[in-house]
Amino acid sequence: MAKTTLAAIDLGATSGRVIVGTWSGSDLDLTEAYRFPNGFNELNGSAYWDLGTLFNEIKTGLLKARELFPDLESCGVDTWGVDSVLTNRDGRLAFPAHAYRDVRTNKVVDAVRAEGMDRWLFDRSGIPMVNYNTSFQLAELLQSFPDLDKVVDQAMLLPHYFNFLLSGVVKSEYSEASTTQLLEVGGDTYCQDVFEHFSIPSGWLAEPEHAGQMLGPVRIDPLLEGVQLALVPGHDTSCAFEVVPREGNTFIISSGTWMLAGAMSDKALLGDEAFESGISNERCGDGSYRPNKILLGLWLLEQTIPSFDKRPQTDAEWGALISAAEERPDPDVLLNIRDRDLFNPQSMRDAIDEKIRSMGGTPPDDLPGYMRLICASLGAGVCETMGIFENIMDKHFDNVVIVGGGSKNRLLCQLIANACGKAVTSYNLEASSVGNIAYQLLALGKIKSLKEFQDVLRPSLSPKVYKPQ
Repeated sequence: MAKTTLAAIDLGATSGRVIVGTWSGSDLDLTEAYRFPNGFNELNGSAYWDLGTLFNEIKTGLLKARELFPDLESCGVDTWGVDSVLTNRDGRLAFPAHAYRDVRTNKVVDAVRAEGMDRWLFDRSGIPMVNYNTSFQLAELLQSFPDLDKVVDQAMLLPHYFNFLLSGVVKSEYSEASTTQLLEVGGDTYCQDVFEHFSIPSGWLAEPEHAGQMLGPVRIDPLLEGVQLALVPGHDTSCAFEVVPREGNTFIISSGTWMLAGAMSDKALLGDEAFESGISNERCGDGSYRPNKILLGLWLLEQTIPSFDKRPQTDAEWGALISAAEERPDPDVLLNIRDRDLFNPQSMRDAIDEKIRSMGGTPPDDLPGYMRLICASLGAGVCETMGIFENIMDKHFDNVVIVGGGSKNRLLCQLIANACGKAVTSYNLEASSVGNIAYQLLALGKIKSLKEFQDVLRPSLSPKVYKPQ
């Protein structure tokens, strides 16, 4: 079988990458063509993405990929969820792109709760009340700028906007659409009554379609002639969850800036306990269900590190930090990794110290101590979340799989195993990039199913298993 070369444009909230996969039909070789930092900027109390810089980095990464692999055949874009870009009818940017770590939406969320509409929203969309939901973001903009709907023709979710810039095609798909709190939980279209409730124009968002189809040629540079753009799951977590090999009843963790913990399901998880627990019924690229609980992740550590003199830079320095944290005792109190106060404080270290003192504990005095505290808190949060899923789904999970940046942190993996009392399997792979590539192969007709891809991938993964201690 001739080899197929594909590029995953995989954007995270703190870094982006272009990963090239070479598929032979019997194995997948990965090459990192380009990696770059990412982050939002704050202006006058609000957070914004620099779209021009992000798109320039995407273009640079694709050109490097084509230089390394002249036979590059296709590419696909995945990002984080919820954020959108407002344009006019010609696709011209009509408003700055807000970043989700912005407290501007709190007034909308508080109003919904005051009206007693929070359960109604969950029953319609299957998505919990989180201040960054696209529904709240768009509602706040329309309230703050009453004539905005006169200049805006459409709202494209972030990966779909980059698809538009690359190909000129506007299409939406299920995984990213499901993060909006605007998609029908039991159907395939947007909830028009939710649009009406928030006064969002009904035509702003394109109706979602299945991922795994071709959008057309990349048209941004003659050097990329012949490269096709595929519609992949726009939400990076969906790419990661869908590609993970699963044995028996598997509880899945995607650990990075956020920690998302959940399981695949043939139906949405609804009802009182799901609502009260904050279950997020997100979708896969094919429209099936991927319920999970969204937890504060390694963002806690990322935002604590600047309070210290030196940031670890190399693998050796990160390894030394983890080793030092392993020597620290278990903390006397743990953080609530759903705490709204830790979402985006001015100083993460000060916010953590205040939480610890309020519970009668003593804050750590060095960076290894904070790493131990954060990893132990994440482990306890995962354990609690798994118990919620076992109760709602009426099943027993016999193993835990972790992917993403956190899978490389042996302390985090071990503390999750200890808290859950179950073996944790760490797959040290760029899971979101690999899932992105898998959907490109589906779009090209090179594979018939994701299971076929997983079966080929499984022997090469060399998983690390952490048993409870």
